[in-house]
Amino acid sequence: MTAWFTEDDLHEAAGGQSFQRGRDYVAAVADVAPTALGVRATVRGLDSYEVWLGRDGERLVGECSCPFGADGNFCKHCVAVGLVLLAEGPGPAAPEVDLAAYLRTLEHRELVELVLEQAGRDPALYQRLSLRAGSTGAPQVAVLRRQLDEALRVRGYLDDQATRGYARRAREVLDTVDELITSGHAPEARPLARSAVEGITAAMSTVDDSAGAVTGLYRRALWLYARACAAARPNPARLAEWLFRQRLDGPGWPAVELADFADSLGEAGLSAYRSLLRSACAAPAEDQVVLLRSMREQLAIVDGDLDARVDILAENVPNPKAFLDIVTLLHEAGQPAGAIRWAERGVEETGDPRLADVLVQSYMDGDRTADAVALREQALRSAPTRLSYANLRGTASLAGTWPADREAALDLLRAAAEDGGADELAGALLDDGEPGEAWLAAEKYGCGERAWLEVARAHGEAHPAEVLPGYRDALARCLERTGRDAYRAAAVLLEQVRDLSARCGELAAFEALVVRIRERHHRRPALLTELTRRGL
Repeated sequence: MTAWFTEDDLHEAAGGQSFQRGRDYVAAVADVAPTALGVRATVRGLDSYEVWLGRDGERLVGECSCPFGADGNFCKHCVAVGLVLLAEGPGPAAPEVDLAAYLRTLEHRELVELVLEQAGRDPALYQRLSLRAGSTGAPQVAVLRRQLDEALRVRGYLDDQATRGYARRAREVLDTVDELITSGHAPEARPLARSAVEGITAAMSTVDDSAGAVTGLYRRALWLYARACAAARPNPARLAEWLFRQRLDGPGWPAVELADFADSLGEAGLSAYRSLLRSACAAPAEDQVVLLRSMREQLAIVDGDLDARVDILAENVPNPKAFLDIVTLLHEAGQPAGAIRWAERGVEETGDPRLADVLVQSYMDGDRTADAVALREQALRSAPTRLSYANLRGTASLAGTWPADREAALDLLRAAAEDGGADELAGALLDDGEPGEAWLAAEKYGCGERAWLEVARAHGEAHPAEVLPGYRDALARCLERTGRDAYRAAAVLLEQVRDLSARCGELAAFEALVVRIRERHHRRPALLTELTRRGL
């Protein structure tokens, strides 16, 4: 079969990443067969996917049954099929059959018989035609309900392949419900949409939904039911009870969004929902406490009750996330003073650095720069680290008190260095762009090897002779260890020693060092191989 597109067309349709990945699947393409407007093929692997390539005007289009393709993307499997067609070369093109022209020559009776014959062999086509037949004219709700129940019923556990077939049937059902709502038949569509939600809910525990297709259909079914209820409002108390039970006993994810049904519920329905929720919270089952709290928060959002939302979130205090959620909520509600009070309490009770960052930003936004700097200074006194020093430097710089505050901050790090915290001091000085000061601190107080090497790299740019002896010592210590990681680290250090030796005019001493290393460690072939690979 001759391709009607170029490789550039394929690349444009798929994008660079999918195009490159598609090359790996060319050998998996099988059963390529022509259709009216393109080709159909199967791409086989751990899973098998059905692919169709065709035309949309002058544009190359493709469909695939894989999860990525099911979302409407031109996937790697489509690319693989396209590459197979391109590989066949131009050759003599087979004449295309004009099916549309042929079908127009048939009488109505012949067309009906042809479609019915195919529907008798193709369950998917039969399903689609049955759903369409039930939704034309005055919708036949009983017929559609029967078709819907049959399409969504699950018998036994469905593996990944069977789940994809189930998802296709469910998608067609939901398309029909969507058409009913759009065409002004919301009263008839409403019970069907509710049945679809319930049917998919029942199926979710018995399908392999690792691709998330059924979860997405559940979300869509809920959205369709919300649309139908908005267009044809049901009894508000009954809707409230159904939403309550679906949220409490349903799959849990995706969550039923109460806000989607707020207008349909009205005050009467919300009052009924509130009463059900209050009763459930009076004596909650242990495994429903978190869920009921989420339902109370949803209701508070619908009610526009900010205080209730804060109270609900506060039930999780002193969890740092609870404080963060409250502070974020109050900021979004335009209550910065309340946000600051909760952030201050959170920092005091948890010491969480995320809360400290939020509080500092809140102080800065409220022109309380002195309080922001004081909070950073307190954090540095509590934990004299490179990070807390950097946080103070950043905040004080914005407040205009840096570098005046620098010496006092460094004194805190120097005091910590006396007790073995020199790594933090040296790192802070490097961050300040002071490699010379960092080197002096490392020499005076002593650093761990990783920190020393970081300082030595920076100081050695201008003073290679001062750091070269220390590099040799670090290399000797590294060579005492065994294993490939140690050998790679030793080779890297030896490369750095070579560069420093060259800058100091000591290449002869370096070459002698390499000879000694090779002689001493001649029984370590992995080390020698690593050195040879690096030209050492």
